[in-house]
Amino acid sequence: MVLQRRRGLAALLCLLGTPLVRAQGASTPGVTDTEILLGQSCQLSGPLEGITREVRQGASLYFDHVNAQGGVHGRKIRVLALDDAYDPKRAEANTRHFIEDAKVLALFQYAGTPPALAGMALAEQTGVPLIAPFTGSEELRKPGLRYVFNIKAGYATELHAMIGHLASVGLRRVAAVYLDNPFGTGGLAALQASAQALGIQLLASAPLDVAGANLAQAVAEVGQHNPQAIIVISAGKPSVDFIAAYQASGRHTLFYVLSVISNVQLVQGLGERARGVVVSQVVPSPWSAKLELSREFQRLARAQGIEELTFSQMEGFLSAKFLVEALRRAGPHPTRAGLIQAMENMQTSLGGYPIRLSPREHSSGKFVDLLMFSKDGKFTR
Repeated sequence: MVLQRRRGLAALLCLLGTPLVRAQGASTPGVTDTEILLGQSCQLSGPLEGITREVRQGASLYFDHVNAQGGVHGRKIRVLALDDAYDPKRAEANTRHFIEDAKVLALFQYAGTPPALAGMALAEQTGVPLIAPFTGSEELRKPGLRYVFNIKAGYATELHAMIGHLASVGLRRVAAVYLDNPFGTGGLAALQASAQALGIQLLASAPLDVAGANLAQAVAEVGQHNPQAIIVISAGKPSVDFIAAYQASGRHTLFYVLSVISNVQLVQGLGERARGVVVSQVVPSPWSAKLELSREFQRLARAQGIEELTFSQMEGFLSAKFLVEALRRAGPHPTRAGLIQAMENMQTSLGGYPIRLSPREHSSGKFVDLLMFSKDGKFTR
């Protein structure tokens, strides 16, 4: 009887214990004994491929450096990148693959507002963190988002700085062009609010097609008002193409461009005509000798034979450094919950760049700098 009871108790414990043992033994999504897997939906093709390439290059610089040192707690970081060609539907499909099939630990640096918004929706549904998206959209900075983390100033802050600068130098007749998608329309709304608050007259605004199909129409629409300055709410090649088309029409004005532009791409596309273009920047200068972050970036770039440095590379580098720091703080057995907690408690400086996050504040970064291209294709203040 005693033996039977013992056998019955053992069987009961076995039945009760089986799910617990399996749960404890089950692998954490995106984490093995040797690897941490991240998912990135971005532009590997299309008109925005160039700037995405620079961002990815900067992130790879830091990830490769960390992996060469043995990784994070013995695990190397691998980024699985899939092309969305700036199409939110493809970005959604990529994100489902990352979460359901590849089972990544986190989503990292989605490029562009429409793809990032698609990723955000699934991140919030599934609890998979979306970290440092390459966009300043205010939609990804709304209070209450639980699984999205930003470390740079948003477009509204950049645009307000532009309007403030125009007001300070007495230029009050301003026009705008914007990409005809959530990135552009969201930026235009922020610009209109800042212009009204600071007494700047927004004479006209015209949409831009991502592929550049309506450049002539946009040039004519804003050009007829002879604005003293045009704010270009666009990214990558469409920004360059509009400036070139406006200049080719024989009109003259000042151009203000958001940080999502490649300084290399701008100079290559415009040559000497880039002189006088003002670009807002939200990360430290890649050429700075003052910040340890910039000096580290320069050392690693030189070691890889990279000669042309860009702000886009710097943003990728900074974002990778942030993620690595969060992974280190998440401990030797990282989970999505642990990674989120690590980011929510991060009050630190990454080589001189401050990070201030909390459970209630998932967006850090107030820094905005306005720089102008000189005649030699270099930035100046």
